[in-house]
Amino acid sequence: MARRIRWQILIAVVSAALVLGLMSYLALTTAAIAQPLAGGVFTEYEASQPTQVNPLLSNPATDTTAADLQALLYNGLIRIGINGFAEPDLLESWPEIDESGTVYTFTLRMDVRWHDGAPLSADDALFTLRSVQSPGFVGDPTTARIWRNVLLERVDDQRFRATLPVPLASFLSYATFPILPAHLLSDVPAEDWSTTDYNTRLIGTGPYMLAEPISAERALLKVNPDYFRGTPYIDSIDLRFNQSAQDALTALSRNQAVGFGVSSTSEQSRANAPRSATRHTIPLASFTTLTFNMRQAPFDDVKLRQALSLGLDKDAIIKVSLNDLGQRLESPILPGWALASHGLDLPVFNAQSSADALDAAGYAPGADGVRTRQGKALSFTILTDTTSDHTAAAREVARQWAALGVQAKIEQVEPSELEQRLQSHSFDVALHGWQRQGPDPDALYALWHSSGAESGFNYAGLQDSDIDEQLTLGREQAEPEERRSAYAAFEQRWLELAPGITLYQPLFVYTSISDLGGLAFDAENANTPVMPLLLGREDRFRNVVGWFLQSGREIGGDLRQRP
Repeated sequence: MARRIRWQILIAVVSAALVLGLMSYLALTTAAIAQPLAGGVFTEYEASQPTQVNPLLSNPATDTTAADLQALLYNGLIRIGINGFAEPDLLESWPEIDESGTVYTFTLRMDVRWHDGAPLSADDALFTLRSVQSPGFVGDPTTARIWRNVLLERVDDQRFRATLPVPLASFLSYATFPILPAHLLSDVPAEDWSTTDYNTRLIGTGPYMLAEPISAERALLKVNPDYFRGTPYIDSIDLRFNQSAQDALTALSRNQAVGFGVSSTSEQSRANAPRSATRHTIPLASFTTLTFNMRQAPFDDVKLRQALSLGLDKDAIIKVSLNDLGQRLESPILPGWALASHGLDLPVFNAQSSADALDAAGYAPGADGVRTRQGKALSFTILTDTTSDHTAAAREVARQWAALGVQAKIEQVEPSELEQRLQSHSFDVALHGWQRQGPDPDALYALWHSSGAESGFNYAGLQDSDIDEQLTLGREQAEPEERRSAYAAFEQRWLELAPGITLYQPLFVYTSISDLGGLAFDAENANTPVMPLLLGREDRFRNVVGWFLQSGREIGGDLRQRP
């Protein structure tokens, strides 16, 4: 009898151990997942108020609050996906493209309704794009430049055709412009766009619609229950204008549902968030660079340009100019671009190698510590504007070069004068920025192709047949891998020629209540792939349909599969 009891006890102990082991395994390999629930009001604090929200009258580069509203109210033919590639938005499917690569046939979705209930049609797209082509258009200049010479033809109620003068592989990435309702605007002359009552109604197709007219203090948006991509979780978004970082941080400290975002180039990005808030950072499609004027000595010497490139500690520049809120950049190819290559032989800061290269180029230290060659001091001026990050960066560049025996003085001018000086080639070295470079490396064509050396944005005056060839291939080739290869070759050649020194990308700093979930730029908590790059600050709303304030919890998911 006792032997039987001992066996029963042993079996019970082993069984309990097995159950405990199984429960431990499940606890280690599963997690409580937040399941979004609908509801709530989310308040966005905006540093300014919009001047003009109508996309035909608003430049997103200068009116950032208007761009935020447009991202919530409208859709384009194409959107940029979380992975950085273009994908259909208002389109039923990917456009048909003929063999020449110049004729695109667009087919619109049939399940899209404007906020007033009217159906979307090809007439809406044609009206919008023809308005972009018109002289009265004062919106996004990049969009106007791309669409200006495109022939537009109506096929039927659902389809239209766009014919380009030459192939442009990046064309669809410029088809993200907000489509406007022809039934409300087609009878309004361009000269009356700024006064039409549509500007107070702002009927779009987007995930949110106006709940009331926009005032000087706020824009209150309510969810679009018929949104073709699914109803967003958050019921309302309340944009409050002319708010400071301190206003937002005070609200966050009170656990209010608030978000606030600024570029790291702004002093407001330095504010410390309360413990109850979460701060996210993600690179912007912008960068700050040094440009050499290759048209004049001594910067017509590639060895000097290379030596100066080696002699800059970019991390130190980011620390003093952006308080470490920046991403070091080694070439004009932005790492977040979907077509960016990785693993290239990139230059590495080395002060001694820079000094040795200056010696080899014939620049010897003089008695006063300044290097000279053939009796002429290596002394020049860095031209920049008056923005705080550029001012700090220019000073740090001058300090680092001074340690190498290079004398660099700083000349500061207003941004408008800087642009004028760059275009007239009246500078030695310029420290300046490029904003809103978009999702595609084709943006570099305007900056570095020799066709822009005299009258375009190729301020350095770079003229190189290899650079031109690779930029042209990247522009005309349709296959992504062929384009990626072309831009990798461009990048390597650009680094060899060193017409400039790319310094850093600023970050978008977004502080919000910790309960705000579903953000595609939340690397730790996102249930979807994370966006590698924001094309503009308004791009934070790229997946706003998935944002949520309320959630339930359920067991599920394999921790080993979590990115």
